[in-house]
Amino acid sequence: MAGGMLTKQAVLLTARYLNTVNDAVSGGQIFALPSGVQSPPYSQTLPGDRIVLDDISAMGLSDYTNTGTLYGGVYEYVQTYALSAATINRGQIAFWLISALPPNTSTAPQTSMSYQVTADAQPSSALPAYIAGVFINGNASPAVPLVKGNYGWIQVAGVASVNFDSTITSTALATTVSAKASASIAGTADAGVALSTVTLANVLGVAIGTPVISTISSVIITRGGTFCGRI
Repeated sequence: MAGGMLTKQAVLLTARYLNTVNDAVSGGQIFALPSGVQSPPYSQTLPGDRIVLDDISAMGLSDYTNTGTLYGGVYEYVQTYALSAATINRGQIAFWLISALPPNTSTAPQTSMSYQVTADAQPSSALPAYIAGVFINGNASPAVPLVKGNYGWIQVAGVASVNFDSTITSTALATTVSAKASASIAGTADAGVALSTVTLANVLGVAIGTPVISTISSVIITRGGTFCGRI
């Protein structure tokens, strides 16, 4: 694709809803065609691919009965880390797996991201700074879980549903939302943390309304570093 484009122009969706995609292989299962049958053209979905949805499109791709409603924003196709300690669930913060990131020096061999994410805080529970986005799949039946090691979609920009921790710093209106340091439940968020050169790295966005403990609430993702993906 041409440089500078935010998303691919076509994406192969392997489930009826975006928040029920749970691919065992990248891009979904590929079935062989009989000999002599011409293969139809399609665009394979690869980890790092992103799509932009308006509110109507996001609603149409939402399993809102069993999982939850999606809102307008940017969504990215990723692989989940098979050895993650935490179970993935809707509203948890997704972190880039530290071992899957490119080298941290300019002299190291050039590598590309594998776009692997985990609900386990990265690089550490005390410094949950490598934020990729927010998980959109549910875990409890009848929602379709995103199984660890499989591929699916996370939200990286726009209005997202975020799960707050059992203890948060502030419940003020429209307060700053960040990944909870040493969270009681993996991948949960905090609100109203005093910003410093350390805590600023953990910021996800701004709460819509007042945050509620142990509850999934709406957050505007404003994090600048989320646009890390393929074009």
